[in-house]
This record gives sequence, structure tokens and C-alpha cells, in this order.
Amino acid sequence: MTGVADLLPLAAASPLLIYAGLGDLRHLRLSNWTMLGLAAVFLLTAPLLPLAETGLRLLAAGIVFALCFALFCGRVLAGGDVKMMALAMLFVPSSALASFGWSFSAAMLTVPLALTLLGRTEAAAGWRQWASLQTPGKMPMGAAISLAQMLLLIVQAGRF
Repeated sequence: MTGVADLLPLAAASPLLIYAGLGDLRHLRLSNWTMLGLAAVFLLTAPLLPLAETGLRLLAAGIVFALCFALFCGRVLAGGDVKMMALAMLFVPSSALASFGWSFSAAMLTVPLALTLLGRTEAAAGWRQWASLQTPGKMPMGAAISLAQMLLLIVQAGRF
């Protein structure tokens, strides 16, 4: 069961995650400074976690980094996506890995659907200059990762 303390790093990282997701929607780019900020948030909040939990999160991040790096080598993912996905795992409680998988799956379906629908509406005229709407076929993974993290936070926080 996930405790409140397990979610504090994710809650603290939420503004940066949202910023990264919006930046990816606008520019199809994830800033290295934002990724460094996420790493800093984890380093500052890790002492709030039990040592075993910190170790499990580091292990999950390492595994995800290795898998995503392989996808980067195959030109499936961009470098920023690899970094953000690995960093995102630092904020997922080990007891909520399955929930994050479901959240991420939902976000991977939701983001392209929302972009497709948004691109077809007249109300989106102000957003049409966003790179994610101008570049069909490019998936803003940062937006999906951010959305998945926010869904996880909402679902896990609702269990208290």
C-alpha cells in the first residue's frame, strides 16, 4: 500500500512535470534544465523515503533507462524522452508500478487522440502553432509521461 510519504516526491515534482509536458506539446522538445530540475527534486525528497524504497525506485529507473536507451538506439524514442521516462520512475512508488503502467498506457492513447481532435477544431486556432499540432506522426512523449504521472498522483492520493 502506498503511503502519503511515498507520494511527496511526486507531488513536489508535479509543477516541473507539467511544465515539461506542456513544453513538449509546444516545441516537441524536453529541456535538459527541466530534467536536471526533476533530478534535483528527487535528490531533495529522497531522504523522506525509506532506504529500501529509494533503492527500488533507483532500480526501476535504471531498468527503464536501459530499455528506453535501446529504443533510442533503434530511433523509436528521442533522447529527451529516454531521460524523462527514467526520471519519472524515480517518482513512482514501488507499490504503484502497475498503476503507473495503466496510467501511462491511458496517456499514450489519450495524448494523440486529444491532439487529433484539437487539430480539427476551430477553437484550437491559437494552439495551431504548437509543434505537436504542426508535425503529424510525432508523439510528444513528455506530455504522455506527465499526464501519466498526474493520473497516478490523483489515483494514489484518492486512496487515503
